[in-house]
Amino acid sequence: MSKKLISATILIILAEVLSLSRMYFTEGATNFSEFTSGLLLGLSVGMEIIGVVLLFICIATYDKKK
Repeated sequence: MSKKLISATILIILAEVLSLSRMYFTEGATNFSEFTSGLLLGLSVGMEIIGVVLLFICIATYDKKK
C-alpha cells in the first residue's frame, strides 16, 4: 500500500472521530464550549478535505505506477 493511501485513510477516520467528539463539547452554552466546538469542526473539515485530496491523488496516479 502507498503511504499516501494510508495517510488519506487515517486522516479521514480522524476527521470523523473529531466530528463525533464535537457533539460532546457542545452540551453547555459557555464560551469555552463554543470555542472548542468551532475548533474541532474546523480541524475535522480540514482533515477531511486533505484526506479526500490525497485519496484522489492516489487514485489518479495508480495506473501510472504499473
